[in-house]
Amino acid sequence: MSLSEVRKSKGITAAQMAVCTGLTVAELLAIEQGKQTPRLCVAQKWANALGLTFEEFSRHYYEKADPAQLLACEED
Repeated sequence: MSLSEVRKSKGITAAQMAVCTGLTVAELLAIEQGKQTPRLCVAQKWANALGLTFEEFSRHYYEKADPAQLLACEED
């Protein structure tokens, strides 16, 4: 499940998540689409807002941003 799918399943709009993370909606959507990498402090705020651990957040992010990297982690 992608970050946007998780966010939507929790009933959180992109605008609401942008406020929680201190990003613009455009930045938030770029991260959700895997086009931009979030800073660690932003990723942690985002994870907290979604009720996820940092590891869970990372898995959802890399599913869209770099699936090959996610597969490499699972093989280890």
